Amino acid sequence: MSNVRPLTLAEISASLPGARGAKRLSPSTLTRWILTGCPARDGRRVRLKATRCGSRWLVHQTHLDEFFSDLAAEPSPSPTIRSPAESRRANEAAAQRLDKKGA
Repeated sequence: MSNVRPLTLAEISASLPGARGAKRLSPSTLTRWILTGCPARDGRRVRLKATRCGSRWLVHQTHLDEFFSDLAAEPSPSPTIRSPAESRRANEAAAQRLDKKGA
């Protein structure tokens, strides 16, 4: 980490807009992001990295930026999963192709 001072949850909440027209984000929302995280677009759970200092949470700006970029990341394409019947047919077709080639 650089020598940049970490931010308190109150400082972060004052700088981010809240939902439904609220002027600021609730510090309890930030605490929830730290403890339980948020679901990302790809289905995994992303938590905000923070350090506990006494009774306060401290967050570096780089961790806040990483958190938002992880939430916004495009989901990777999921592999296609074959049903048992599809797998059996694919195996039979592959075996037939091998037999035709004399393998």
